[in-house]
Amino acid sequence: MDAGDVDLLMEVQYDFPLAERPYEVVGERMGVDEGWVIERLRELVKAGILKRIGAILNYRSRGLEAALVGMAAPEGMIEEVAAAVNRDPQVSHNFQRDYRPYNLWFVTKANSREELEAKVAAVAKRYGLDYVILYSLRSYKVDVRFDLRRGISLTKGELLPENPPSLSSLGIPMAFFSKVRSLPLAPEPFKEAAEALGLAVPEALEKMRELIRLGVLRDLHGTIDGEAVGFRENAMVVLREPVCEEAARLNITTHVVLRNTVPGKWQYPCYFMVHGVSRQVLEDYIQDAVRKLGVSEYRVLYSVRDFLGGREMGRRVEKVAE
Repeated sequence: MDAGDVDLLMEVQYDFPLAERPYEVVGERMGVDEGWVIERLRELVKAGILKRIGAILNYRSRGLEAALVGMAAPEGMIEEVAAAVNRDPQVSHNFQRDYRPYNLWFVTKANSREELEAKVAAVAKRYGLDYVILYSLRSYKVDVRFDLRRGISLTKGELLPENPPSLSSLGIPMAFFSKVRSLPLAPEPFKEAAEALGLAVPEALEKMRELIRLGVLRDLHGTIDGEAVGFRENAMVVLREPVCEEAARLNITTHVVLRNTVPGKWQYPCYFMVHGVSRQVLEDYIQDAVRKLGVSEYRVLYSVRDFLGGREMGRRVEKVAE
């Protein structure tokens, strides 16, 4: 990427405008025209760097349960176990991490805790594995953005509302959420979303601002592939003290969630994620973060392989067969 690409990606990640012609606004900020912005973003999509520009629907508004699961998978069968986990369409992350006994970590969702526990138990029973289920008690922050100049994940440090309203109480069609999840790279990208609401674009944009404020939608911005732009390392930093709110206010943290502990198996109620171009960069920022948080005990679990994305951290590998 050249300097112009970096500037463009930083704009769409950190300050994407909720405007009728957002790419025109971005172009005005950068001193280029709307056509250049749209065409360059299309090229970045083709290059596998830009995933999408859009907003994600908060799973809590859908009434779902979510959990981070740690499984103790023997090294010789970890790929087979990971492939079995990936058959669950609700799995959104699946990493091998440098921790024992639980070295396979994945996130999944279900309509109830009973349903979630049953599908996790089915995989564990098939291979005779020990596991822990760590439910999301409160999500303080879920916001992955990459500072392409500093080489570290950097977010706005804003907290998610604790109890977003349910979709059933809002009366908003699901078609709207599918339209805003990935906006078209066209001069007026909000037209289809507005039509789904039966509103003019300015009114639809106001509705989106309200949904973001309520926590129903996660902030609309550009999502980029960190590995494709050199962010080859990520770490899950688990904390013995439940200082989630303080951790969420740190700009380097991308995911901050309060979870249950499991007596005798897992004693860390809070964790945050951080991403960087190297472990040295991460170590420097992590040490500064835990110093600011004043925690007495923490562990850093580095990602070794991304089984859902088909990558070994630091270099691409063939996707695990399903």
